[in-house]
Order: sequence, then C-alpha cells, then structure tokens
Amino acid sequence: MVRLKKRYWIVLSILFFLILFCLFGWHYWQTFKQKNGIIVDWHGASVGFKGLTFDELTVSKPSQVSITAKNLSISLSQLTANNLDIYWQPNESEIALETIENTVDTTTETLNQSDPDLSLISTIIYWLPKTIHIDTLRLYEQNKARLDLKVDISKQQEAIQLNLSTNTQEITQLSATLLFNQQALRIDIQNGLFKTSLNQFGLQNSNLVLPFTGWLSSHQLELITSDKASISLEKANLSDDLILGSSNGDFNIQLKSNIPFDSNQLSAIATLTINKLNGIYKTSEIKSVTGDINIIIKDNQFTISTPVLNIQEVNMGIAFEKIKLVGSYLASFKAPNKGTVTWKKAQANIFSGLVFIEENKLNLAKLPQQFNLRLKQIQLKDIFKQYPSEGLAGDGVIDGILPITLSEIKKKGETALKFVIKNGKLVTINEGYLQFENSALKSYGQNNPNMKILTDIIKNFHYTKLQGAVDYANDIAKLKLNIQGSNLDVENGKAVNLNINLEENMTKLLMSLQLSDQISEPIRKRIEAYLKNKSSK
Repeated sequence: MVRLKKRYWIVLSILFFLILFCLFGWHYWQTFKQKNGIIVDWHGASVGFKGLTFDELTVSKPSQVSITAKNLSISLSQLTANNLDIYWQPNESEIALETIENTVDTTTETLNQSDPDLSLISTIIYWLPKTIHIDTLRLYEQNKARLDLKVDISKQQEAIQLNLSTNTQEITQLSATLLFNQQALRIDIQNGLFKTSLNQFGLQNSNLVLPFTGWLSSHQLELITSDKASISLEKANLSDDLILGSSNGDFNIQLKSNIPFDSNQLSAIATLTINKLNGIYKTSEIKSVTGDINIIIKDNQFTISTPVLNIQEVNMGIAFEKIKLVGSYLASFKAPNKGTVTWKKAQANIFSGLVFIEENKLNLAKLPQQFNLRLKQIQLKDIFKQYPSEGLAGDGVIDGILPITLSEIKKKGETALKFVIKNGKLVTINEGYLQFENSALKSYGQNNPNMKILTDIIKNFHYTKLQGAVDYANDIAKLKLNIQGSNLDVENGKAVNLNINLEENMTKLLMSLQLSDQISEPIRKRIEAYLKNKSSK
C-alpha cells in the first residue's frame, strides 16, 4: 500500500506541475495578447498522438497583420499546413509612419551598439520540428497578392535544408543548406541554387540559373557564385527604345552588405560574359555582341568596364562592322547619368576603311565637351557599290576628322544629349575619278546649253584633289565639296575647279537607306511609325 501511494503521489505531482505550467503559460499568453493587441481564433482544434491540429487558425493584429493557417498540424517532429495566408496592411496615418520611423531608428542604433546573441540560433534549430511543409504560402499587401510559395524545410543536426518554389506559371526555385557556424557565430550558406524563368516585365522565355554560397552574421551578409551562373532570353522589351533579341551569357558575382542594409556600404563585384546578344535600339539593328563586362560597386559608386567588347554589326542605314570597344564608365548612384566615360579603343570597319574615336575621357557632369571622330582609308567605290545611284561611279580613298561637341538640351521636360559637328574635314589621300551619266542628266544638259560642258566633264572626271567641310546640327548635315581635276576628252583636259554644296536631313536619309535595303520587320515598323508620327504633326 505504501509503494502504491508513492506511485500515485509521483504521478499526481507530475500532473500538478503540468497543470501549473499550462496555467502559467496560458496566463503569460493572455497577458502577451492583451499587451500587443493580438487576437487568436481557431476552428476544429484537436489533440492526439500526432500532435495539435487545427482546421483553421488565425492570429492577427487589427489594421496591421493577419496570419491564417488551414489544415495546420503541429508536433515535435513536423509542422504542416495546406495554406498559410499572411495579410499585411500598412498603416498610412502620419502617426503610424512617425512611430515606425522612430522604431527603425531606435532598432538600427541598438543593432549598431550591441551584437545580437547568435548563439541562440543553435537552440532555435534544436527545437524546430524536423520537417516543415507548407503547400501554399501567400503574402498579401493591402489585399494584393505579392508572393505565392511552396515551402519545404528539413532539419539535419545543426543544418537546415531550405527549399522554396513559386506556385505560379513563372517558376522560381530557391534551395540552400543553412549551417550554424558556432565558432564564427554566423550562418553558413552552402549548395545554394536560384533558378527562375520569366515571361513578364517585357521578358519572353528568359531563364536564370544562379548557384551560390555565402554566410550571414549579425552585421554582414556575403554571397558568392559557387560556379558560373547563366542567363538566357528569347526576347526582352526593356523600353520603348531598346529591345533585346535571342541572347545568352554567363556571370560571376561577389556581394557584401552590412546588416542593417546600408546602400553606402554595399560592395559587389560581377563579371558578365556575353556569349551572344542581339537587339534593336531605336531604328538601329545590333547583331552578335560578345565579350566581357565587369561591374564594381563600392563606396556608393559603380564602375562598368570592358576589356574588349565585340559587335559584329550595327546597322543604322550605314553598316558599322567589326566594332571593338575598350573602356569604362564611373558614376555615383546619386547621379548615375553624370559619370565619366573613358575609352582606350572605339573603332569600326566601314566601306573597307576604319572609323574610330581617339583615346579620350568625357565627364558628363561638365558638358559641353569635345572629342574627335576619325575616318581612315574610306573607299569611294564601296560607298557607290553599297548605295548605288543611277549612272554614278567612282574610285578614291578618303581620310577625315570630325570634331564632335557633346552637350545637354531640354527636350519635352527631359534632359537629352545633343551632338554637333563644326568644321569637320574630309580629304583624299591620292587621285581618283568620278563618273556621272544618266538619262536625267543628259536631258538636263540638252535643255541647258550653258550646263552642257559641265555634264560632259563629269561623265569621266579625274580629280587630283578632293576635300570637304562637314557641319552637323539638329539632324541636318551640310557638306561643302571642292574637287579639282579634269576630263581629258573635254576642252583638251582643261583644269576644272568644282564647288558642290549638299544639305540633307540625316535621320530621314538613314531611314530611307534602311527601307531600301533588307531590314528586319521590327525595324521597318519602327521607321514607318516614326515617319507617320512626323507627318501627322
């Protein structure tokens, strides 16, 4: 009897302490709810050997946040839910905003002054269920869906395997192993992988694969690509002016950021290798861009540079081929369009010759500034071959220099860049010839006896000197040519000095050259839309 009473006493004592603990916990929970204005409501609650289950559980703080879980099951080994909906309702009143700002300032100051005890993470990991599975986790902001995720978390000793994926057509997946590093008091991120495919925001059939590693401490986050990340897309409408076609590339990135986040302390290094890139800028077609682009972010500034960027062709009515670019751009995030452009090489092949910009540096914050565009070994016969005109032929080699002034203008309330050429020079480096004869010119000479000699001369005009002066502003190009030479079949080869003045709207000229050539349908539509818009004004 004595032993039996002792056993009952032990059981009753344990039961008493359990009841006391539950009452204390219940009292603490009620006090916590009242203090923080939290409301808890549930339906279909039950307790069994498998743990605690709810058909529906809602935890909310009025006018701020509401969390609703359906078919929720909680035990020491697992936590599962069919649906977990989080409704976030920002308070837009000035008082709430001021309170939030003060809270953020206070929190930031506290974080800066003290180190959070990350050793508690080990304890938290220990008490987490072995598996957490949520079929659908939705985040709503002001009743608008922002996220729709499937969540799977599994615990393995001191590590957590995290798997997230979207439940939408644009599939995005994130997986990583989170390991608590007790010696360094940080969370190591291993075997990270981010994959996404997007068909929105102007993107079509775009894919991104980003393997990464890193670590997270109380004051810093660092992420590094563990292998080459890859990006590909079929088409991207980035703006009204810029469309990218079939493109793909690889990149590496190293990112460092303070916690709390401070843009002034953000540091990143990235290298993008472009394997193929095609696109359209306004009415210019860009074909086959390849090369490396380096991006450095530090001290609230960014630098974009390329050791060499190759472009097979840019066709704007005149085709620039085998373009090579070597240079960089440095600017601050506060004024990203007021940086400094530096180039060591900027050249292209054109008409069997070369056009290039002399090595220089431009500070876009101190416009206007000037740089020189040089032409070398431009072949006249290739110009006439590529853009034929009835009865016109010629041969010769032209060099030139075009001083370009870059300045800013206000256009429709926005700032734009303006290019002006003053006193550009063209000159032949050897002798050549021009031949011009067609039915219209022949008829003109017959009807104007005073011009017959001129029409006869230019039928086969051999020049000894050809030079020109070039000016350009507001889309209008002006060319003054002085040609010295003779026609041996006219007036015994008497020396002739020809002065010719030409004026042309370059935008319309280039568009007409494109329309007369084989161009892509998007370019044709853009040109037709531009001309239609101009004619309606």
